[in-house]
Amino acid sequence: MSNIGMRMGVIEAGRFMRMSRERQARHLVGMGVVLTLITSILILCTATRAPTHCTRGVFLWPCIAIGLFFMVVFILGLCAAKNNNEGLFACHLLGVFIAILALIGFIIFGYVAIGPGIDLSDVKAREYNLDDYKSGWLRARVDDAAYWATTSACLRGDRGAGCKGMTQLPPSSCGFTYVNGTTWTPTPAAATNNNVDCSRWSNDQQKLCFQCDSCKAGFLDHTRKAWSSAAFFPIYCLIAAILSCWSGLEYGGVLHE
Repeated sequence: MSNIGMRMGVIEAGRFMRMSRERQARHLVGMGVVLTLITSILILCTATRAPTHCTRGVFLWPCIAIGLFFMVVFILGLCAAKNNNEGLFACHLLGVFIAILALIGFIIFGYVAIGPGIDLSDVKAREYNLDDYKSGWLRARVDDAAYWATTSACLRGDRGAGCKGMTQLPPSSCGFTYVNGTTWTPTPAAATNNNVDCSRWSNDQQKLCFQCDSCKAGFLDHTRKAWSSAAFFPIYCLIAAILSCWSGLEYGGVLHE
């Protein structure tokens, strides 16, 4: 099968080389326009994998906006190719260029927002430590009382999804005595413990450890992992958009000579 595929590829390459320069340009420009459609689909797929849990749409809505913008750019390119309209094609290329800048900005924002962190995939949820997250836009935001009040309310509504475990259990270093369910009894050692989360734990079902630093760290880690699994989509889209723009700039002029 591989030999057959290679042979067909060689045949198609030969046919392409025998085409006139105008037909070659038309094929390459057409491929560039199709790339914008593929890019729009991939970006919209990013929205399904981007960090969306209690992040207020800071990752979701840019994905949707850029994806829909690419769709509009594709339609412009399709109309330009069908009608051989130089003005529409120029608008298409301008749109691709703007979308490339938007993608670069979104990718940079994603990594700046998440910031560096340690891999805690094999660590128990209640052992998350906020000090492991030194920087990042979201790291600064969780320190803001108003921001965290809204975020913790969102997490509470989902019973701690995203930092589940840290909200339902006090930090193990506090040495609390388990009673039942989410009820724990402080021990004398907890009063002298340096971990501030020990004093923030509450048996109240509406409070638990939602104000704990460990919950904030869990939220950051959950968001960072979601971004890490989605980040390759916009990176691939950026490459595809650059190729699309290059094909249009390189060969688009041939169609209008």
